[in-house]
Amino acid sequence: MTSVQEPSAYEGFRGKRLALVESMLHAVFYDEIAAARRHGLRVHLLIRDREWYAADEAAWRDHPLTEVDQLTFVDTHSADAVLEAITDEHGRPLVDGITTFSDYHTEIAAQVAEKLGLPSPGANAIATANHKPSLRAALGDSPYNVPYALVTHPGELAEAAARIGYPLVLKPPAEAISYGVVLVDHPAELTAAYDRVAAIRQSLRGQPRPGHVLMERYIDAPEVSVESLTVDGVTHVYGVTAKYLCPPPTFLEAAHTFPATLDPVSRAEVETAVTEVLRVIGYRQGPCHTEVKCTADGPKIVEVNPRLPAGCLTTMVRDVCGSNPHLDAKLLAVGARPPLPSGRQSGGAAVVMLYPPPGPAVLEAVDGVTEAEELPGVSVSLFAHPGEHLWHRIDNSGRVGLVYATAATPQDALDTATRAAGRVRITVAPADAGPDDLHTDISRQQR
Repeated sequence: MTSVQEPSAYEGFRGKRLALVESMLHAVFYDEIAAARRHGLRVHLLIRDREWYAADEAAWRDHPLTEVDQLTFVDTHSADAVLEAITDEHGRPLVDGITTFSDYHTEIAAQVAEKLGLPSPGANAIATANHKPSLRAALGDSPYNVPYALVTHPGELAEAAARIGYPLVLKPPAEAISYGVVLVDHPAELTAAYDRVAAIRQSLRGQPRPGHVLMERYIDAPEVSVESLTVDGVTHVYGVTAKYLCPPPTFLEAAHTFPATLDPVSRAEVETAVTEVLRVIGYRQGPCHTEVKCTADGPKIVEVNPRLPAGCLTTMVRDVCGSNPHLDAKLLAVGARPPLPSGRQSGGAAVVMLYPPPGPAVLEAVDGVTEAEELPGVSVSLFAHPGEHLWHRIDNSGRVGLVYATAATPQDALDTATRAAGRVRITVAPADAGPDDLHTDISRQQR
């Protein structure tokens, strides 16, 4: 493994104050807030309500997010409310920067940063990336684009499908974790799929949605993601991650390896596609997790996510490259210059997701974790506990946990993680289906 970046690389945190709008629900995001604070950064966390992070008051008292320097409850769906929370009575900023790694708040954080003259990735760039039809429109006739249509009324459905051609993917225009994504192979399936996606009238964080549906041609090809950091409009690549998906129609992520095993030409093509797309949308600075299909006709952009990735991807970057994307992104947000990705890589890492059997269920037990962690380089993270009702939506929030491994090569790491995952036994009991977008214990979403 490559050695981790020297502490002196993060001296720029000292004396700086960062407003962080919400948090992703992963232990690594909490741990890296603490790491930045140890380097001298003062963190002002803004959240809408504690229920998103903890099931009850007792759980919240012990939550790592309560250990920040300042915690403010505010309507994080409102740019004006966020702005007011981090300015004095004269409208001057009380922080040196503002950022977020939550898909649902990146636009608001960028808008507030621009209003206050703080470092910003560019509000227009964020809006373009987050609204998938806008990204498709910005790409235009780029070879990295795919045929698409934004359907705002059922009467547009048949013509759009005929123009794009089957198979199709239908998805909400702005969502995350593959929520609401549906594969349509035949015209007979189209109307039901459209109705299902159009019925999504709020985001997973409760923000209103108009019920529009993005339709894209399905690309049957291997998928990778590019983990990058843009500084002063120039994109630097940490590396490329190989993504292993469950068979359609689920689109669930089954495993990742880092770095992806690509020939030099293919890797260069993928990295060029990502840097060009970020240039086109005007992305000024910040981390990005860009998903790409590797087709015979070259790379095709799936999504641009202007934030840090989850699923242990940043941990893989840290262990293989020696870089810390979390600290790098926070440095950028407060106006300091982070160490740029060096391109050096050593060894490999992999993660295998743990899913319960399909259908509504109550988790009874997870056994075999100790046996799994006996394998070299393996750690297991669990997101659910016995007695909890498991999500029955078909998206990446359904994970019960994951298995992480490092080894001499990415394939060795994947083989080890797969063997370890085989030792983990998940036992569930059937349960009545609950609401499609809620959970009795939302804190277990630390996927």
